[in-house]
Amino acid sequence: MLTPGPQDLRVAMARYADARIEDARRSTEATTRAVEDAAYTLCVMTGTQAVERALLVADNMLGMRATVSPALRRSVGTRQDDRLQTA
Repeated sequence: MLTPGPQDLRVAMARYADARIEDARRSTEATTRAVEDAAYTLCVMTGTQAVERALLVADNMLGMRATVSPALRRSVGTRQDDRLQTA
């Protein structure tokens, strides 16, 4: 697997967060598809199969603890103690 650059990873994470926010505001087929597309991209970039895990791996790859807000993490079902585990 090729390792994505930090900037590419940050862009993908921001795209996912933006899509989730827009979908929460007014869910349509387009916003749902945008969330799915962004989640898929994150999974491919991190070599994972679930967006929750992709967010954790992306954080680890960036060497960060709080790239995505705790509220967004809760919305996708990620627990705080899972963040401490390595990929």
